[in-house]
Amino acid sequence: KSKTGGHMYRLILGFGILLCLLISAHAQEEADFKWVNAETYRLYQEQEWDSLIAMGREAIRQDLDYYYLRMRLGIAYYEKGNYRKAATHFSRALDFNQGDPVSLEYLYYCMLLSGQAERAEVLRNQFRGELARELPASGAKFAERISAGYLYSRGIDTEDFPEAFTNYPGIQNAALHFSNASLSLVNRLSPRLSLLHEINVLSKTNAYLSFDGMYGHFTLDQKVLQTQYYISPHITIGHGSVLMPVFHLLGIRYQDFVMQGAGYQGGSAVYSLEEFKKKAFVTGLGFKQGLGTVDLHMGIYYSQLNQLKQVQNRLGLTCFPLGNLKLYGGAYLNTQYEYAQDYEGVFRFIPEAHLGFALAEKVWFDLNAALGEMSNYLENNGSIVYNSFSEYIDKKVEFTLSLPVSY
Repeated sequence: KSKTGGHMYRLILGFGILLCLLISAHAQEEADFKWVNAETYRLYQEQEWDSLIAMGREAIRQDLDYYYLRMRLGIAYYEKGNYRKAATHFSRALDFNQGDPVSLEYLYYCMLLSGQAERAEVLRNQFRGELARELPASGAKFAERISAGYLYSRGIDTEDFPEAFTNYPGIQNAALHFSNASLSLVNRLSPRLSLLHEINVLSKTNAYLSFDGMYGHFTLDQKVLQTQYYISPHITIGHGSVLMPVFHLLGIRYQDFVMQGAGYQGGSAVYSLEEFKKKAFVTGLGFKQGLGTVDLHMGIYYSQLNQLKQVQNRLGLTCFPLGNLKLYGGAYLNTQYEYAQDYEGVFRFIPEAHLGFALAEKVWFDLNAALGEMSNYLENNGSIVYNSFSEYIDKKVEFTLSLPVSY
């Protein structure tokens, strides 16, 4: 009995000590919560955003996480202009308080101000009550966005021909001048689905040489007319994911030399320029995923251009170091495998870099550069096609200045 009583005594004593430790830990946790809550609220009222962010992050690291802390952190980042980080905290606040109109409205503007319009449209559909009356969900729109463009370019001076061409057998051409007219339209079918349509008409005049090793046929007036229709649904799924299927049809009319008859008494054959028609197409799938201050880009495309087949892949990241559109940059790797029956396949690497920044409010400057053999090459999710026959680009630098025009 004495031994049994001793065991019971030690068991009760151990249980009592454990209970005291748990109560003490809980009391300490309550004290830490009250202190963090009071301090972050004070810093929020005094608009000490940097101090609030530092304290809030440390509290979360110590597993102190709740609605008001996330809201204060989100507002702190929002006031500093870091909309992407702010969005992370407003999303977490909604996990604690689903349907909260304040969190939803802040999150909506974070998406708009950080270049995530697709996600903003989906979020807007969740608004209720007064917020829904102030910012009603956008319904179907035939013309959510319309844009048009025109480009005219002159190529190499005619004085450089035919000396600009080599004396090797084959076909060579170079643009003397060309013009490109484009029209695009975005249909909004639902908050999660929009359709991008583009029509392009390219008119081109080439210097053209066809040389069989003995006889050459040369003109400064080869005509090429290319019409294109492009459609790409943009489907927003999950959290920050956008699927972008691609369908692109090309109709091409071009001139080539055709022998009309043998030369008189063994002389040179007679050739004339005749018009031909051919078709080409591009299809594929682009994918974009928002990951905080980084966007992941992926794509796989298949095309049949100039009697060859191409498979092209794209992988890259766009980074927003300030969490907004004041500064952004990215690096991407494009690979292309070109092949056909009785044609030795060619594998190409085309690295690409992009840098953009705001020059002023709503005025952006973008620089894009690519390096590699860009032959039958696709850009901009398959909407731009480099398919000039016997011509290719081995390096490219592009500057763009963007500013909205409102009415």
